[in-house]
Amino acid sequence: MKQLKKIVLKIPLDPKSKEFFDLLEKYELLQIHRQDEDQIFATQKVKFKDPKMHPKMLEGEHYGMSYIEVINEDRGNKEYIFFSKHNWVKETKEFLDKLDLIIDPPIILDKDRLLVSIITESKNIDEFVNSLNHFYEGKLEILSISNIKVNYENLFLKLTDRQKEIVYYAIQHGYFEIPRRINSKKIANHFKISRSALYEHLRKIEKIIYHTIFS
Repeated sequence: MKQLKKIVLKIPLDPKSKEFFDLLEKYELLQIHRQDEDQIFATQKVKFKDPKMHPKMLEGEHYGMSYIEVINEDRGNKEYIFFSKHNWVKETKEFLDKLDLIIDPPIILDKDRLLVSIITESKNIDEFVNSLNHFYEGKLEILSISNIKVNYENLFLKLTDRQKEIVYYAIQHGYFEIPRRINSKKIANHFKISRSALYEHLRKIEKIIYHTIFS
């Protein structure tokens, strides 16, 4: 069995991402639904500094978000929850390709830094930390490194029948494969639910799996 470790760290904002985060008063990446070599599919929560801003205004090449679907909005408080398809920054893509890492949400904006949790094998720790320190020129702040106790017992007993149906169907038809053999719209149509409802089911399934394995 692999020995896993969880690293909690604060990462400085690079110039490109700082332009995006300067628009926000608050930011939280709530859930990563899927990631591959080119893109990351995630649910994010933001609060804009400018009341005129809206998540759909972020869609496009400039911020790397090729698709945005607003799930919940509170215009009065300038807060939005939205699903996004986000293209990896070249440097980030190269870094993820190099090491076997799992990003463990949430990711939270803390002033001019991102609070991030990473899960990886113990053997990757030194290379991971050294690579990040080199990339951020020693400005990286590591808050903690802890062991992960893997617990696979009764995982599927914690899923509802509906959740099992969805995740089994998604796996059977290649939703989690690269390249994907079925898209979220077809899965949602099969179960006669909206794509937003499907993403919420997948979010809950992943949350159960994460908490069961890494608790």
